[in-house]
Amino acid sequence: MFLSPEHVSGKWGSDKARRYHEATKHSYASVRVGSGYLDFSNKPYPFKYYISGEKKQLPAEFERPVGRATDALTCSLSIEAPKTLSISHLASLLYFTAGISRVERVGDHYIYFRVAPATGALYSTELYPVIGWVEDVEAGVYHFDPGEFVLTRLRRGDFRRRIAETIQDQGAASARLLVILTACGWRNAWKYRERSYRHWFWDGGAMAANLLAVACSFGLDAKVHAGFVDDEVNSLLGVDGEDEAVFAVITVDGRVEAAGAEAPERVAGPIEGVPAAQRGRPVKYSLISETHASTMLRSSDEVASWKKSAALLHGLDRDGNSGLPVQAPQPATTEKRIWEVILERGSTRKFARRSIGASQLSAILRYSFGPLRADFLPDTRDTLIRPYLIVNAVEGMPSGCYRYIPSTGELRLLRKGQFREAAGYLCLEQALGRDASIVFFNMADLDKVLNVLGGRGYRAAQLEGGIRLGRLYLSAYSVGLGATGLTFYDDDCVEFFSPSSDGLEVMTVVAIGYPSYTTRPGSIKAGILKHPAKAL
Repeated sequence: MFLSPEHVSGKWGSDKARRYHEATKHSYASVRVGSGYLDFSNKPYPFKYYISGEKKQLPAEFERPVGRATDALTCSLSIEAPKTLSISHLASLLYFTAGISRVERVGDHYIYFRVAPATGALYSTELYPVIGWVEDVEAGVYHFDPGEFVLTRLRRGDFRRRIAETIQDQGAASARLLVILTACGWRNAWKYRERSYRHWFWDGGAMAANLLAVACSFGLDAKVHAGFVDDEVNSLLGVDGEDEAVFAVITVDGRVEAAGAEAPERVAGPIEGVPAAQRGRPVKYSLISETHASTMLRSSDEVASWKKSAALLHGLDRDGNSGLPVQAPQPATTEKRIWEVILERGSTRKFARRSIGASQLSAILRYSFGPLRADFLPDTRDTLIRPYLIVNAVEGMPSGCYRYIPSTGELRLLRKGQFREAAGYLCLEQALGRDASIVFFNMADLDKVLNVLGGRGYRAAQLEGGIRLGRLYLSAYSVGLGATGLTFYDDDCVEFFSPSSDGLEVMTVVAIGYPSYTTRPGSIKAGILKHPAKAL
């Protein structure tokens, strides 16, 4: 593979990204060092909201995406996009990405569970819709508050062309909607400290998986952008790029003719809304801030160069042919709609040691690792992720460890064996990994990704790991199973699948099986909160 001097020199922070990854690995020894103390008096409030600025109440009754879950996950629907994107469509897109679906009382506090999973239920991801052409919503930059179910306008006007320039995708200039994802770092670092930077992308990726599926169900084209001029997009939202920082831009229906006002040449004037002061005393972790700053893209030319480099990653998941090919049955089908699956989804807390069907596994493989439109992938069939599996209990399949090749649909048996105890150990000695029917270890050839995409590629690999995690959840629930994301002993996971996994790194882990208890679906809870004057 030819590498230009800018790649070899570690441009875009590849050296710091690699150092960050090594420094935040879990091991049997590392998790036993340190107090693990959590100061609940300093726990961040899990919502960002604005105490001033023009607000637009979203309707509590809104359109449901009609597509079947399995079709939505692969975007294989033949639904025609609506001629007009209504405020009802917008409310649906935002709700099924980040809305509240369950409320649980713990002592004198309430936990507001969202429609997408998040590490520790801390919900550090914020959504900023940039409206281009939505009926009854003025063009502008907004913040979405899922608690009160309102939009707060931050900037008035059409900013699509400005964003199109910063992400180097002219289709964005005619998109009806763009959704910008940010991470409020302290919200997750309160519990997970330095490792929490990984969680920006895991949690945000899971939300992105929901958004992509729901957009598809409405017949809307959507694409994930990990490449953009950081300072430009952060400035557009009025965030500092450190305490809160943009990590992804998703364009929705970029093929529609532009409508609305001309985009301004530059951002002018202050942000209209003022956010509430957040609770507590944030602790800053220099390892996170230095890594994120080093992986920033500073100009549109850098973004263009970065995106062009992605072509070198074509076919990355096909490297190596280890293992014995296994004939998998046709995938299980389901009539469940994507919105029903999103409301059913939770994080399973205990698995029954039951076998799942091979057709269920086939469905999970196909729908979780199907096409993905992203600026860091040369083709929708490409992927940075190499899925490895421990199969504990699948009807008609030998227990053992496997590798799946998404671009070809091949499932390969690496070795037979009973590995329940190993699965539990690898998942930080948790019973969930041991008792699940299957456990997915989503890996990436991080060195190749860093060589081609620099440190920005680290963000991309973790983000895709999060998207695949989100799709694994949705795929599992669509065929009647449960799922949960788990943390892991990094190097032990790689060693377990060796030699096939040599040189790879784990991005995300998901355990899947039948819950050992009766689960109840969530329900739409729009506008159920009234925030305090400040985040108490």
